[in-house]
Amino acid sequence: MINCHFHDDRSSDGVDPLERHCAAAVDAGVRHVCVTNHAEVMGPDGSWSADLEEMRGRFAAVLESVRACRELFPGLDVRLGIELEYRREWTDTFDRLTSEVPFDFVLGSVHIVDGFNVSGGPDRNRFFVDRPQSVAYTRYFEEIEEMLGWGGFDVVSHFDLVKRYGHGHYGGYDPAPFESRIRPCLERMADRGIGIEINTSGVFGPGTPYPERQILEWARQAGVPYLTIGTDSHEPAVFSHGLPEGIRLARTAGWEDFTVFEGREPVVRVPVSEAEAWASQRAGDAESPEIQQ
Repeated sequence: MINCHFHDDRSSDGVDPLERHCAAAVDAGVRHVCVTNHAEVMGPDGSWSADLEEMRGRFAAVLESVRACRELFPGLDVRLGIELEYRREWTDTFDRLTSEVPFDFVLGSVHIVDGFNVSGGPDRNRFFVDRPQSVAYTRYFEEIEEMLGWGGFDVVSHFDLVKRYGHGHYGGYDPAPFESRIRPCLERMADRGIGIEINTSGVFGPGTPYPERQILEWARQAGVPYLTIGTDSHEPAVFSHGLPEGIRLARTAGWEDFTVFEGREPVVRVPVSEAEAWASQRAGDAESPEIQQ
């Protein structure tokens, strides 16, 4: 089993050193992990910044922790990743950072739309006020499309994250009305060799992983080359939460395997069937809630 998206205490929103997250992975029977701390840093006023020197030094320290954990946990495959928050003004800095630090895996994500953080913070609901769902979600997918125009990453993280707090305003959503926005994104991802992630943190928010099954089916049909999976956990206690639901989602969407990256290249394929065996052994079908469709 794998977890290719989690944050330790070198992420502004994470807690506990990498060693404790790796211990949680071993306890859960997870074999491949990739720590993906946020590139940017949150200041005392809640704003985020991306300073090249600060990031270079911080991720050099994370790399040392990765190497130390490989020694401490010889049966665990530990890799260095990063999550890049898309903002136009940061892309050149991020390109320099990823060219200088030997990352194994780079996630690209959208959290900010029209100046609003749609995924958290004290103003997380302001984006949705006085906007119908059709407008709010369309703007989010437009931002995904713009991020793909940059393309300085390996996999798109939590493709429909906008539903995290959007569901509190509008209820659930059907991707079909947004198909004309979503499919071009997936086709560009296929053309550029960019993968898509199942992010299981959504199981404990809107009730389903990110993205919805329909989007994963469209991604497979479009030829998106890679599927990864991660919990987006920020503390060891929830390191493996939602993985059984994410595995079942991959199967029902028709995907056959998950991918693990090394040196920004896909090197390991984990069959979904093997991941399902892990989920059955760890939790048991009766203990894992069904995916809400």
